Amino acid sequence: MLPVLFKLGPITVYTYGLAMALAFLISVFIIRHEAKRKGFSPDFPYDLVISAMIGGIVGARLAYIAGHWQDFAGNPAQILAIKQGGLIFYGGLIGGALAVLGLTRMRKLQISKVADIVAPCLAIGSAIGRLGCFSNGCCYGKETTLPWGVSFTNEFSSARPLGVPLHPTQLYEFAYNIVILGILWWARPRVKSDGFLFWMYITLYGLFRFIVEFFRTNPVFYLGMSASQIFSIFMLATGLTVIFGYYLKPSRLEAGRAGK
Repeated sequence: MLPVLFKLGPITVYTYGLAMALAFLISVFIIRHEAKRKGFSPDFPYDLVISAMIGGIVGARLAYIAGHWQDFAGNPAQILAIKQGGLIFYGGLIGGALAVLGLTRMRKLQISKVADIVAPCLAIGSAIGRLGCFSNGCCYGKETTLPWGVSFTNEFSSARPLGVPLHPTQLYEFAYNIVILGILWWARPRVKSDGFLFWMYITLYGLFRFIVEFFRTNPVFYLGMSASQIFSIFMLATGLTVIFGYYLKPSRLEAGRAGK
């Protein structure tokens, strides 16, 4: 596709980097809107986004390095070269969550409310990030004969093999993240229990990512599944357990009705 958007003298603008910047700006806008609605201080959205971004990038990069250590063993300087990709979502989710948790505890805020603010940003950030992946050619799918298969021909693309139709798994992931965002945004004013939106995101992402992994080229990790599929099952199971074991627990629902 188009790993390099354009060059201006010594400055090279990578499509992946631009997608990350766009995701950051949109996340700031969403968090400002939601933080105001929930009564947080005006400066909190910026601190939250910056913390989540730094923690997310560090976690995502460390997860990628752990799985591709042989690529960095001979050239450690490449560890910091993230402008063309090389980030793993699950590592970013864990790193970002730890950073947000640290900020929330430091500010003595309610973590469930903060989690609900962050949930839509996780969806839109992932969606935009996958467009960057598509332009860069990373996170590509298996070979396919389906009519919507995409052939990458740019020699700087990360996709392999070149010139062969592949499942556009980046676009699959863009689509399901937009669906998740739509569901969360629809549920947002209707859900009264703090934290529920976040666990909806965890559940939905785990489900969709598990399915898409069947079309990606990630290596088998255990029981015929990739590491991402196993983590997806963990997310799905945890999300369903929390939702049905806590939020939709009969006694809790009855108490909610009685309080009306």
